[in-house]
Amino acid sequence: MLERFFPPSFFDVMVHLTIHLGREARLCGPVQYRWMYPFERYMKVLKGYVMNRARPEGCMAERYLAEECALLCSKYIKQAADIGSRNARNEEFENGLLLEGRPISQGKRIILTNEMLQVAHRQVLFNMAEVQPYIEMHLDELRHSNRRLLKNETLLQKKHVESFGTWLDAKIRAEEMVHNVSNTLKWLAREPSRYAVSYSGFVINGLRFHTKEFEKSRQDSGVSLEATTICISSARDNTPVTGKVAYYGVLREVIVLSYHEFYIALFKCDWASIVNGIKLDDGFTLVNLHEGQSQFERDPFILASQAKQVFYSREDETSSWYVVMKAPPKGFQDLEISDEMESGTSTPFDVSRLDYDDNEDEQYVRMDVDGMFFDE
Repeated sequence: MLERFFPPSFFDVMVHLTIHLGREARLCGPVQYRWMYPFERYMKVLKGYVMNRARPEGCMAERYLAEECALLCSKYIKQAADIGSRNARNEEFENGLLLEGRPISQGKRIILTNEMLQVAHRQVLFNMAEVQPYIEMHLDELRHSNRRLLKNETLLQKKHVESFGTWLDAKIRAEEMVHNVSNTLKWLAREPSRYAVSYSGFVINGLRFHTKEFEKSRQDSGVSLEATTICISSARDNTPVTGKVAYYGVLREVIVLSYHEFYIALFKCDWASIVNGIKLDDGFTLVNLHEGQSQFERDPFILASQAKQVFYSREDETSSWYVVMKAPPKGFQDLEISDEMESGTSTPFDVSRLDYDDNEDEQYVRMDVDGMFFDE
């Protein structure tokens, strides 16, 4: 049937193979249980052991035994890498620091201004699980201390953001005199050191990020965040609504704060305006990365652990709008196993169960197109 429409040069061995693959999988089951590729690949490993071509078998045996002994000893050595296994490119291995994630560039020591230090510290406090009970406690105290704050939620949140850091420090110092407080909470209540370290690359959650300034052939600077925030229609809105909002931006700097006993990584980003910098068009999310980015100049930080990676594709050379594209981390597979696959078997299929009608008179001709004749 295919020969009616394709020239003879089309039918090489690969095209011939596809004719049989479907029927072979149906008869024999999944191919990974019966193919020769793993054995052929391991034969390449064994050939790599040969250093003396006059004695190939001896080279393979000695190298194999030496590798087995080294692998056994490595099981009893801390932080020893397994022989023959490759580390994932974006793996967060132990780096000697009490830090989630790991830097992948040379660090540069910087000094934060008072304003930036306060903003970064506030971002850390409002996103740490240990601090959440104290956030509710502070809000309750503000509501009971001022009736105006009880009625105006917007004013309450503003007052809460401005005074929470100082209130928490005094609260933790008072609790230390009564009972023991965890070291994490103790150091979080105090401000971090104004001496921080800046990086241009960072790996966290299986994702590899680079700042916009240092990326060349890569597109690793796109950052997105879905946060629960308070939405208000105007400054006079006394009944704000809490909902989830998606933020999109570009990574400008990775800053690692020192809380003396542990470290926390923050991403400093240029964020697109959520008012007129994000729009939906034909099912695609478009982001304006060139205009209206002053909305978050005074609050550019997020925790590195909160960041999700996105990629931007520009509409055209003159447009300031970019299409947002998402991709899973490298090495990540989201396999949706259906009931059919779960109940499947790897044993060969019983050929006698096939309903095969060998009718030689049946014509394999398409009736919806006209036939074509070729002269020799």
